[in-house]
Formats: sequence, C-alpha cells, structure tokens
Amino acid sequence: MAGMVDTEDELEKLVKASLHNRSIPSDVVDHDIISRVAQSLGTEFVPCAAVVGGTLAQEVLKIITRKDMPINNWYTYDALKGDAITCTLKP
Repeated sequence: MAGMVDTEDELEKLVKASLHNRSIPSDVVDHDIISRVAQSLGTEFVPCAAVVGGTLAQEVLKIITRKDMPINNWYTYDALKGDAITCTLKP
C-alpha cells in the first residue's frame, strides 16, 4: 500500500481496493483485523519484529536446504494475542 494512512477508514479503503485489484474476495480480511492494525499505525513493536524476522529466517533456510516445505502463501503474526496463522490464498 502506497503512502501512509492516518485513519482506520483510509486503511480499510486501501485494503479493500488492494483486494479488489487482485480479485480476492473482500471477506478475506475481517473488519476487526483492520481496526486492530489501525490502532498500531506508526508504531514499531520490536518483539513482533523479532518473531517475524526469526520465522522469515527459518523459512529461507527451508528453501535453501530443501529439507522441509516452507510456509505456503500468507503468514500473519498477531502480537496482541501472541499467536500466528498461515493462510493459503488460492489464485
């Protein structure tokens, strides 16, 4: 998403436009998720960056070594809940 957004409404419009441009159903992203992301706009949560960075490094090693299958498609880490989900987005 190009540019910085200031409000939850702007973020939701950008998300919906992005999904529409990629022919992805808009119900893939729940309004609650957009609201929670909007609450943290402009902040950087260092432990979250460490978790996502560690996961990314692990996935790169899987690709390089071809030992295990990497995460398929979409990985989302929820720092507020402390858990992650992996979604498969079909073309």
